[in-house]
Amino acid sequence: MMSMATSKPKPKRKILIIDDEPALLDIYSTQLNLAGGFEPITADDGVRGMQLALKELPDLIVLDIMMPLKDGFEVLKDLKSRPVTRDIPVIILSNLGQQYEIKHGLSMGAERYLVKADMSSDDLVNEIVSVFSEGEKKG
Repeated sequence: MMSMATSKPKPKRKILIIDDEPALLDIYSTQLNLAGGFEPITADDGVRGMQLALKELPDLIVLDIMMPLKDGFEVLKDLKSRPVTRDIPVIILSNLGQQYEIKHGLSMGAERYLVKADMSSDDLVNEIVSVFSEGEKKG
């Protein structure tokens, strides 16, 4: 007879955060750790972010747009063009909040486009949870 006590905890969901602001990487990582159930991974430029996305195959990516080496739109295009990363949900979190930028990001395949000025770290965690629960409904 199998005991219920030996059931494994649900694996943590890997969240890759790509942003060139170290303070924000720290805040978002801390918030995800506090929320529980998440394993934050961070990259501070688009090239490193793409390398980590391919290596770690995260469950979700939070992506800034304005970054050195490779901007977020380039990273998103690269992610969506590769079969191995194509289906990873991406939340764009940027200071760029013009309607055309938002439309562009969503048309490229981002699940959400969030403007940093409008979002607390709590709001970001809620958006991440929301993307996962929508994904589970789609099944």
